[in-house]
Amino acid sequence: MNRSVQDFAKYEGSPVLEFQGNPLIEALPPILCETDAASLISHFPPVVDEERQLDKSVRLHCIDRLRSVVQPLPIHLELESAFSSLIRSGYVGRNPMSTTTVRHLHSLSTSRGGSDGFRSTATTFSLVGLSGIGKSTALESILRLYPQTILHQRYDGRSFVQTQITWLKLDCPFDGSLSGLCRAFFRAVDQAIGQDRYANSYRARNGLPDLIQRMEQVASTYFVGALLIDEIQHLRSARTGGKDNMLNFFVNLINSIGIPVVFIGTNSMISLFSDVLRNARRGCGLGVIEFQRFEKDDPAWKMLVESLWAYQWCREVSPLTDELFEVLYDLTQGVTDFLVKLLILGQRLAIQRREECLTASTFRRVSDTKMQILKPALSALRSRDPRQLSRFEDLLPIDDQLQGMMTLDANEVMDRLALLRSITPVPRLDTPSETVLNTPKTKPAAVDSSRSSTKSAEIAQDEDPLQKLKEEGWLNTDVFEFCPQYRKV
Repeated sequence: MNRSVQDFAKYEGSPVLEFQGNPLIEALPPILCETDAASLISHFPPVVDEERQLDKSVRLHCIDRLRSVVQPLPIHLELESAFSSLIRSGYVGRNPMSTTTVRHLHSLSTSRGGSDGFRSTATTFSLVGLSGIGKSTALESILRLYPQTILHQRYDGRSFVQTQITWLKLDCPFDGSLSGLCRAFFRAVDQAIGQDRYANSYRARNGLPDLIQRMEQVASTYFVGALLIDEIQHLRSARTGGKDNMLNFFVNLINSIGIPVVFIGTNSMISLFSDVLRNARRGCGLGVIEFQRFEKDDPAWKMLVESLWAYQWCREVSPLTDELFEVLYDLTQGVTDFLVKLLILGQRLAIQRREECLTASTFRRVSDTKMQILKPALSALRSRDPRQLSRFEDLLPIDDQLQGMMTLDANEVMDRLALLRSITPVPRLDTPSETVLNTPKTKPAAVDSSRSSTKSAEIAQDEDPLQKLKEEGWLNTDVFEFCPQYRKV
């Protein structure tokens, strides 16, 4: 198995008050400014002009170097900042120097279910986008900024022998099973610590509950900083009840164990969070980071194309003309993985046919032959027609998926608004502190279905019910973040 690189802890104080005195946070790399983050995320292999004179059989191997290019884009900086906040905020509530954390770990190890005073500070976010849009490449570039395993020995003059796992990345099992996730977790832990300790020892001998409990104990023992679940859309294939069991398990990790979770998947994963509001809220703790396909006039797309275009192994270096730029977009529709594949296959074709230069006809020939399987999806993207896009569920933009999901639940949303109207408003932030503890003189009556229907009708007739609720102090966040049809534009 691959052995993990383990770093010995080097502590650096943090300017953030909540992070101070916490060895798990102070052992992490420093918080990065955007300039440093972009520099560390990027990867530009050297361009060696002499390689263009090598034999074609050698150059065909050099072309694969294009796959390793990482051009940092604004979405990379957003993702780096979100992950930096996620991992540090999750450790705030799990400071090993705190007696509360010690009691919590003890209760987990003894399988006690009582309250131990632990309060989770973990949150989550979702990373979504089309297949091949660059999610995994971006995330892996950011994860490389953190040593996966940190060995502690002493902190602040005290003995502190601890192995810390900063992150674990798992693929959601293809069948969406919890037992498969647990087994993948133990394999990932073994790889992180460089030992064969758990994967062969922890099996479901005593049933799934025992396996889950052991997973939670191991995750707490190594102070796992973040759990990243890739291909989360596989939960759609889970057996009846399996999806809810998995999502509830993640909620328990966040709430009870204090481990942040990152959900990664294609756009179709959004529907997984539509059924249970709690899961929807957890799925968007730090927001949804969406890797959208590029528009042709997007400066970021132009920068990406120019960066990749610099890597040519044909004898003749072809300039990036306006015609070529148009063709590259037309044949990829702003999907980064399609672009990389087109450039690689185009160069291979030009070299093998001894054309030794890149032309628009070369790329069109590649698209018509080597990439023909992508043509239906590209045609749907090109049309921008939701009906065509719906044939390829992962291509449907998030807003359109949310619109389709929430249309069926409009009555339920309006009933919840009616319920909100029946409850005493939360005091505004500028309300004097002595009034905060005041309680209503009369207890609000229960809301029956007929009252809900009446209130729903009243709200439906209001021009802007959300704004009215905010003005009256009922809301301080947008409860319709998952319901674009009710969001005022």
